[in-house]
Amino acid sequence: MRIRLPLQSLAMRTSLFLLVVIVSAQILAGLIWYQHASDKDKTGLITTVRSLAMSASSTISFFQTLPAEYRHLVLNQLRNMGGTRFFVSLNNHPITVDVLPQSARKTLVINEVTSVLNRELTGSPTMLVDFTRRDDLRVFNNELPIDELPMLWAHYSLSYGDLNPPILVMQVEVAQNEWFYLAAVLPAPYIHLETSYFALREWFTLLLSALLLLVCTWLVVRREIRPIRELAKAATLMSSRLKVPQVKEAGSTELKAAIRAFNKMNRRIDSHIKEREMLFSAISHDLKTPIACLKLRADMLDDEIERERFSKIANDLDLMVKGALQCIKATDIHEEIESVDLSKLVEHIASGLDPDGSRIELESEEECTISGKPLALKRCLQNLIDNALKYGQRALVRIHSDSDHLYVTVEDNGAGLSELQLERLCEPYFRADTLTEGNGLGLTISQSIVKAHGGELKLRLSMRGGLIATLSFPREML
Repeated sequence: MRIRLPLQSLAMRTSLFLLVVIVSAQILAGLIWYQHASDKDKTGLITTVRSLAMSASSTISFFQTLPAEYRHLVLNQLRNMGGTRFFVSLNNHPITVDVLPQSARKTLVINEVTSVLNRELTGSPTMLVDFTRRDDLRVFNNELPIDELPMLWAHYSLSYGDLNPPILVMQVEVAQNEWFYLAAVLPAPYIHLETSYFALREWFTLLLSALLLLVCTWLVVRREIRPIRELAKAATLMSSRLKVPQVKEAGSTELKAAIRAFNKMNRRIDSHIKEREMLFSAISHDLKTPIACLKLRADMLDDEIERERFSKIANDLDLMVKGALQCIKATDIHEEIESVDLSKLVEHIASGLDPDGSRIELESEEECTISGKPLALKRCLQNLIDNALKYGQRALVRIHSDSDHLYVTVEDNGAGLSELQLERLCEPYFRADTLTEGNGLGLTISQSIVKAHGGELKLRLSMRGGLIATLSFPREML
């Protein structure tokens, strides 16, 4: 049995196509939103940083106006009060800062702060601006870690609960050996400097919505294609039974129109079959009487030569009529489809044609079962094997398969045929060997039967000059 992959179904293909379209649309919308949000966020960040830098320049300018002996006193008072938005100290040298890795946002903020300070402070002082982590932050001349200071001194300006945001450090040389040191955290919502637009929760929501759309689409499409399956089933049954039930009209407007056309065609075919049966029944009935009269008149002739000649003509006519009727009956579709083991069927035929088993040889695979009409298939194979025994004395039957078809090959040891004869072997009443008894309809009947099963009959010459007849049945029949 061939494994049918789910991807081959219309429901799964349509669902996957819609899933790709929907996910692509969501990703495209997300990228557009991301670009818009990034531009808006960048503008907001610049405005916030500019405000922070203005506050920093005002703080520096304020302390520059104080006498030198009062600056440390004012700083100590501010720290004891909990500080301001900045942690401020006055150092005699620049403090070493363990800087964060470079990024576009970091460069943007540093450039903006430096620009504002250069514009607002007089004298174009030397300044150092960069970002560091709280754990790496050092303060005062002895470069103490910030966590070794009293909590009140830096809690207000540098703490954000459990968060560990980057800290902006600004150092400005206001005089020789006198550096103003300011540290601050960027205001919300830019605490982390780099904004994350797609967190894990957003990705999970996107995936969940895509799966939900896939399932819903698959259910809807599967429901819509159910009438197509019924239509395909009815079309398949047309090759296996005489009467096919009407298919219920359901589904979309286009599908209803197709089902309506199929039902109409089914009714026409049913009418044609009935008319054909009536026609051949009438022919059979009407011809029997005149043929019988011809035979009787031939037997009453006094001249023996004329009597034999007319008797032969009457017998040939009777044989032709019976052969034509037999051909129609053998290929008619009155049987129900069922599972047929071709190997066992050949063995059954061989037991009748070759009781001692000396003239028929069978080579078969383990799996050689198809769905078909058993009596018709028996007639088809029996004609081929009987021809092989009749014209070639022996018959070699091989049954094998590949991924698409199951093959039955019948080879004989007969005399060679010409290419012209080979092309005409399946024509009704054509006989390559007129000396052997027969009516020339065996291969015609076999060809009609295999075509009714969706297969084909091919004839070719073997290397030894015999005939090789190959029946191929599509895997859809298995």
